[in-house]
Amino acid sequence: MKKFYITTAIDYANSKPHAGHAYEKVISDITARYKRLRGCDVYFCTGTDEHSLNVAAKAKELGKDPKAFCDEMAVSFRELCSLYNISITDFIQTTEPRHEKSVSKLFEAIEKAGDIYKDHYEGWYCRSCEAFYTPAELTEDKLCKVHGIKADLIKEENYFIRLTKYTEKLRAMIESGEFMINPETRRNEILSMLKQGFRDISVSRSGAGWGIKLPGDPGQTVYVWFDALINYITAAGYATDEAKFGKWWPADLHVIGKDIIKFHCIIWPIMLMSAGLKLPGEIYAHGFLLNRGEKMSKTKGNVVDPIEMANRYGADAIRYYFAAKVINGDDGEFNEEAIKLGFNTDLANDLGNLVSRSNNMVEKYCAGAAPALHTEAMDDKMKALEDRAKALWGAYSAAMDKYDFSGAMSEVFRLTGTANKLIEDEAPWKLQKEGKQKELESVLNLLLETIRLASVALSPVMPATAPKIWEKLGLDYKMESLDMEKEMKYGFSWYGVRVSKGEALFPRIVGEKEKQDSAARVKK
Repeated sequence: MKKFYITTAIDYANSKPHAGHAYEKVISDITARYKRLRGCDVYFCTGTDEHSLNVAAKAKELGKDPKAFCDEMAVSFRELCSLYNISITDFIQTTEPRHEKSVSKLFEAIEKAGDIYKDHYEGWYCRSCEAFYTPAELTEDKLCKVHGIKADLIKEENYFIRLTKYTEKLRAMIESGEFMINPETRRNEILSMLKQGFRDISVSRSGAGWGIKLPGDPGQTVYVWFDALINYITAAGYATDEAKFGKWWPADLHVIGKDIIKFHCIIWPIMLMSAGLKLPGEIYAHGFLLNRGEKMSKTKGNVVDPIEMANRYGADAIRYYFAAKVINGDDGEFNEEAIKLGFNTDLANDLGNLVSRSNNMVEKYCAGAAPALHTEAMDDKMKALEDRAKALWGAYSAAMDKYDFSGAMSEVFRLTGTANKLIEDEAPWKLQKEGKQKELESVLNLLLETIRLASVALSPVMPATAPKIWEKLGLDYKMESLDMEKEMKYGFSWYGVRVSKGEALFPRIVGEKEKQDSAARVKK
């Protein structure tokens, strides 16, 4: 069985999860679930980044021990994973002993390679990013472009890593495709950074009390970004479980935000090169979630709470929104109006309506037993739906393999839309009245097959909804043993399978005005 090791970036433990955290975890989970359904042995890791000075400052502000505060924050991120049905294998906290061992071992390996040296440093430092920047990377007023706060000019004696020794080799690996960065816009951005020149950077801070002590010099603390990146090999067993590490490393995919590509696409691979370890197979950088075109912030009051949205509309509905309505790699909208629109249009009116109407007609016209397909009774409209159903797997899998979730969802809903149109065009109730039994049965068979194929395709995206559909269809599919490629082949033998309508999957969300209008019509 082919292995697939996937990670998200680990999240700062200084505040509760926001929409961006939910988005990154969901799209990573969709990939992990898809790979499992394709027969891969998947290891999926997320976690919390805990040695930030911002974390220590927040804990102090609250009168809490930093470690105890981090443990509390980790619980909130685990709860987010649970709420959104994120199928993680491991959750790592960088304050764990296994991680300290891993950091020490990797630092010593880099030092042994002759790539660590001590020097004085003077540079511009953003407290929120906990990173140094060149003047060109800041605004003219020396503001951080990410956080908009004034950078501090800091002078310290630190330990440095020789990045410049490896930048040309890294550039060649990126250009050849040996080290993959996607989407292409981020790959080009990294190549541009490397061509402009990249300097050695500090891997330690002097006198910082919160963090992992630097091996060989306890007066220095390992820089939080250096510490955090190492979580990916820690989770894979580096320094603690040789057999596990041999199985899972290198990672097949790191999923990160576009704002941290410099760390993951330049510094991290160079750290691994220096230590003699393999580089991850691919790094995929997604965009930001925006609220009506603006970045979310508490100051602007435009933050959309992912916990509240999942509780209000259901986690599967939000998962679907992230997959279908946000183009992976680009910035995307995330606001309640858009969520409602997607829910009503795609889930209630399209998918939910198709399932309810189709199963209801099977119950009404066939006593709940799925009918056979009569090829000789099929007209051009039925054949068009059949052709689209047959083509779904090729188009869907091609999109999913490229992490193009919106493209994959478009293929699924193009199929369900065609099926809904077939109901209107063929009018099964008329076929029944006219005694056209074979035509009626063929339409219903095609509708059931459409729903089956769509539900299997949706299972990585909507893991709570797909089993509900399978139950309505009388299918004994189990997520943990489903062979997606096999089950997405057109031509399931439906004859005699018992189906049931049951409750609506996605009751349409009605606004106050619609409720009032409906009540007024009833009174009339």
